[in-house]
Amino acid sequence: MGQAFTYPINDVSKGQWDWIPREPDINGGGAQGGRIVMQAFGESILFNNLAITDTAAHLSLAPSGKNPTGTPFDQVYAPYKTALVTSTLNQTVSLQPMWSRDRVNWYPFGTATTVNAYSGTGNPQTAVIALSTPNQYIPYVALQATCTTAPTSGYLNGWLERLG
Repeated sequence: MGQAFTYPINDVSKGQWDWIPREPDINGGGAQGGRIVMQAFGESILFNNLAITDTAAHLSLAPSGKNPTGTPFDQVYAPYKTALVTSTLNQTVSLQPMWSRDRVNWYPFGTATTVNAYSGTGNPQTAVIALSTPNQYIPYVALQATCTTAPTSGYLNGWLERLG
């Protein structure tokens, strides 16, 4: 029999817990017990008003961050990872997904996404990039931004959204 724990749970975290009942037993009896799981989610900044003015490759910030309750969150535990990017750069930018096991050595994977040059009016250019799923677990992900022509104005912003 498992050990019982009693901890106070604040109102924010109560909405993040799900009760997963066990399947009914093979003899027709009802579900016996179950488990409590907490959705792990959070957001990290990948690019924070990055002004690219050259054609060099720019690796996004090392992903880390806090979940909505303010506690530290390590993206390694989130199987779903999506990058959201906005650009006001006046040149096209290529965003190559990168993976790492240690946040030191980074390797490309998948297909690069192209974000068109910003015209200077209206909403910024955007990209939504699915980086991993439970079928393709990747501990750490980042983006590498590269422009073939050096921009003379604008910024790149990006966020890593995590759910698991």
